[in-house]
Amino acid sequence: MCRVNRLIRTMTAAVAGMLTMSPLAAAAASPSPSPTLDTVLAAPPSGFAELTTGALHGEFDAHGWATTVTSGSDATATEATLKRDGFVDGYGKTWAQAGAGRGLVEAVMAFNGGRGARRALTAFEASTKADSSYKHPDTISGIDPYYGAHAIDPSTKAFADEFVFVKGNDVFFVAVGSQKDDALAVASSQAKAQYDSAPANTIPTADWPENAQHSVAYDLGAASANVLFIALIVGVVGLVVGLTLRGRRRSARQQFAVAGPAPAAVQMSQDGNYWWDGQTWRDASHEAPPTAQRSSDGTLWWDGRTWRPVPQPTPQPPSS
Repeated sequence: MCRVNRLIRTMTAAVAGMLTMSPLAAAAASPSPSPTLDTVLAAPPSGFAELTTGALHGEFDAHGWATTVTSGSDATATEATLKRDGFVDGYGKTWAQAGAGRGLVEAVMAFNGGRGARRALTAFEASTKADSSYKHPDTISGIDPYYGAHAIDPSTKAFADEFVFVKGNDVFFVAVGSQKDDALAVASSQAKAQYDSAPANTIPTADWPENAQHSVAYDLGAASANVLFIALIVGVVGLVVGLTLRGRRRSARQQFAVAGPAPAAVQMSQDGNYWWDGQTWRDASHEAPPTAQRSSDGTLWWDGRTWRPVPQPTPQPPSS
């Protein structure tokens, strides 16, 4: 089985290859979703910029998804399962929020009926919860059927929160990854926005196989469905976070190329009130890290996310 941690390590180690990778093969299935899947993904929250070099970018078919998620016999089984469940078309996008070190992945898969979409959801959930990176379920109201997952990759220490749900004949994926454990609120809000904006279906219900006379062969194919893999979604999030962090470090090096070496990164507490000096936490309102980047006039310092005023020394009482 393809595991999330292995996929993240592989994708992060092969960043250069991923950046030159061709888009997933375009789908050519029938019937065609209407509206088309490229129009149904929700817009990202403010501050997220599209990452067109992500592995999940644009239209994909069952073969493209399967060969990106895994390889060999696993890819063959995954592709066969998608087709048995009635996969019709797929579309995905990736965004990055450089300032916060977060990545956002959204994807949609259209199936030829609601039953196939729900069967795929069940398989995705089983695969996700069997992975060693999975920690606990995430919950959300106003969406059904769905599952949510909180994952921590042991090698990169990246956090991810994701929601996968069915609406009509479509399966939607919304995953947010971050270098800190702060992705759930964004993932929850974006999943709700995606659910609310998604169409009731993209294949008319009258055309769903379960609403028409279907053959015994269809039932047998459905019964033999294999487990699908959600690893691609979380893996891409891990890659986005890695690319974002590397981009920030590269930007800092370029900015200080003339003045000298880039200042050391500042480690802040989760609430942003303290910074780590290597031995103890220090109050950011009382003193600034000596290695932090300063503004040109010396009145502000950069904590990695925002500019802060440099605290002024407390006046000492006159000596007697």
